[in-house]
Amino acid sequence: MLTKKRLNFFSLMIILVPVLIYNLNQFSPELIMKPDLHFYYVTFSSGIALLVGAASYLEYRKSKVEKIFYLSIGFIGVGVFYTFHALVTPKMTIMQPFEFASAVININVFVLFGDLSRIWLASMMFMPDHLFGEKKEIKKWFNGYMLLILLILLSVLSYKGLMNPEIFPVFKNDDLTDTNFAILIKVATLQFLGINALKYYYSYKAKQNITILSFIIGLCLIMETVIIFMISKPWSANWWLAHNLFLMSYIVIGLGVLYSYFSKEKYEYFDVLGQINNYTKLLEEKNMKLNQLANYDALTGLSNRSRFIHETEAYIHKASAENTAFALMFIDLDYFKSINDKYGHQIGDEVLKIVAAKISNQIKSSDLAARIGGDEFLVLLKEVNRVQIGEISARLVERLSEPIVINEYRCQVGASIGISIFPDNGRTIDELISVSDEAMYKVKKEGRNNYLVLAVSD
Repeated sequence: MLTKKRLNFFSLMIILVPVLIYNLNQFSPELIMKPDLHFYYVTFSSGIALLVGAASYLEYRKSKVEKIFYLSIGFIGVGVFYTFHALVTPKMTIMQPFEFASAVININVFVLFGDLSRIWLASMMFMPDHLFGEKKEIKKWFNGYMLLILLILLSVLSYKGLMNPEIFPVFKNDDLTDTNFAILIKVATLQFLGINALKYYYSYKAKQNITILSFIIGLCLIMETVIIFMISKPWSANWWLAHNLFLMSYIVIGLGVLYSYFSKEKYEYFDVLGQINNYTKLLEEKNMKLNQLANYDALTGLSNRSRFIHETEAYIHKASAENTAFALMFIDLDYFKSINDKYGHQIGDEVLKIVAAKISNQIKSSDLAARIGGDEFLVLLKEVNRVQIGEISARLVERLSEPIVINEYRCQVGASIGISIFPDNGRTIDELISVSDEAMYKVKKEGRNNYLVLAVSD
């Protein structure tokens, strides 16, 4: 039985084995890789990569996990690029399928295909778990024919490129050290691998899974491979170690995929970082909804009474400190009750929405409008003089008295508007609302559908 301790010990041993191999290489110069040996070894590795790609596709057909399909694409690419990496091995005696103008160009494309295989696999494993979600029109292409087409396409492009190797970017300097571009590719590969390993590590901590563990180990081994290639030169003992690590990495990953395919414990990836991000977004959405419920009228979207009072009180402090004036409007619709009685509350609600929109359109974005209940509205007009107050009030009376047609029902309302001015009519929110309410009732008594600024003497 594989307990957690045994799994951790197994993982540690897999990662420590390369260190042991490296130390043995220091005392065994005869193990340094030869070109012909490299060709056979990498060709064998390419075959293993293609087998892992095929196994990953079988697992995808069984599990339908999108991330596993990307894994199969990754290993198909490794199989192609690593095969060409073997075919362009410099100084082979067994065969020379491609001719190059110089040894420098040969070593350049040789290293390029090696690095390309690793960044291809790293980027495919980096793909999100649900990139296309339930989009069946896209996911219908997740099949074996697509993998076969991809294999042929990558092979043809690689072959065409080798016919004109000068189109490839330079990966090696004349002294066989990496160019800046080559270092950039390796660093990008390490970033992809590191982020992947971290995500899989968090997934494994949340829910222990053998396949996920194999991916973590495999990614760590590939990272070691990239680092060793960065610090070593061609044909050194370290190169032999790096090739061993790379082969070992996808053997480990392949075993994990096969374990998921044949056992009851299936591949199960838990995206901890993604879930945290989703929960954060969900919390933000919940907070926005709570804020909407707490501060805004559900029907019209205007501020509610509570928010209006809070905002107005804050503005009173500001206006008092700056010795500026502002106006507060109390709007009560005329004949609204008859609309509810005649056409029903659903039509009445639609009328209130249209009225709210008309009020918002007639005031500045810095002003504040609120529905405080039924057909009553409050409006805070900031930084206005008496002339502007009159103009705004007249426009509101005109717009709100225009007929409103809803579902072929012609609805006619008006607006009685009472207005108080700070500080002339009061210095508190209660005083201002009381005065504007009183002015509104005077308009009602005098015939409705008008506005009134209550004089101080009144």
